[in-house]
Amino acid sequence: SVSAFLLNRSSDLAMEELLRAAEDACKAKDYAKMLEYYEQAAEMGSAEALRQIGVSYVSAEGVEQDYGKALEYFQKAEELGAAKALRNIGQLYQKGLGVEQSAEKALEYYQKGAEMGDAEALSSIGSLYFYGEGIEQNYAKALEYWEKAAEMGSGSGYYSLGFLYGAGLGVEKSLEKAKEYYLLAAEHGDAIAWTVLGNMSFYGEAGEQNFEQALEYYKKAADEGVPDGQYGVGMMYNYGFGTEKDTAKAAEYYLQAAENGNSYAMTALGYLYEEGDGVEQDIDKAVTYYQQAVDLENPYAIGALGKLYAEGKGVTQDWEKAMEYVQKAADLGVPGAYTCLGDFYSTGTGVEQDHEKAAEYYRKAVELG
Repeated sequence: SVSAFLLNRSSDLAMEELLRAAEDACKAKDYAKMLEYYEQAAEMGSAEALRQIGVSYVSAEGVEQDYGKALEYFQKAEELGAAKALRNIGQLYQKGLGVEQSAEKALEYYQKGAEMGDAEALSSIGSLYFYGEGIEQNYAKALEYWEKAAEMGSGSGYYSLGFLYGAGLGVEKSLEKAKEYYLLAAEHGDAIAWTVLGNMSFYGEAGEQNFEQALEYYKKAADEGVPDGQYGVGMMYNYGFGTEKDTAKAAEYYLQAAENGNSYAMTALGYLYEEGDGVEQDIDKAVTYYQQAVDLENPYAIGALGKLYAEGKGVTQDWEKAMEYVQKAADLGVPGAYTCLGDFYSTGTGVEQDHEKAAEYYRKAVELG
């Protein structure tokens, strides 16, 4: 009847509104609200809402991480015809999360998802063959599946093809082709591709170096919440590449990236707070950001914190710790750390004076640029 049709139509619209509201809450990082909307939509029979609740149990957003519960929600979504849920189950089997690891089962679920029209499932099959996880590594098959995924509009399929051509794995290396695929990936929703494109423009790969274009690409990635994109924009403002130098703006973008776990942004914020550049000088904040980055094994932060221990700035002076941190940073290839070691040995600060060692470290710093 007409009334039943209108009732169903109204219910569908309400479900769509709840899903949109959940997406908005997710972007705002209000995960409790996000789950509330997904739960309401799930009660109305939304397979996608059930799938997204499962994703939340995997990523621990708004709930405690629980792979068993995630699997339950993915299975419920699958029963309601959600092809993407099959890929999610495949990922659990591929990584052995809450289930016994099995490349065969992962492949089985990916294939089912692909048969139901999920392009990203094809891309996942390509990744299985590319990395040779539980099955024989096969670049040709990876290429085949990524091409199929791309033909169906998969952003990750296009991204993976860009990676293959950029690295010349299973295909003839071509940075021009790589760039074309990364552009297609970005246009098909793979936001990380904008960062790669930013890097290519920044370093002049597949064309002339173009800082303005690099900044534009980094901003696109940053707008999508990609930490490396946020860091990229911060770097451009920090050094005035492709734009007027603005360290206050750089600090804003670095903070966004740092909050999203980017250790290089944490280190850069530490530098800004140590020097009072673009922000009010605050050595305690500098130490905090350096330590956060050190916990993530960032080599530049390790060297910077070591220097603070040598100077006794924001921390109790400790030459043993200073040498340990600076030496570790040097071993990880940080040029400034070699310069710092050269200074220590040249002046006999915290170590026995040794001009030969100092000269050796200075040479190494020059070699690393």
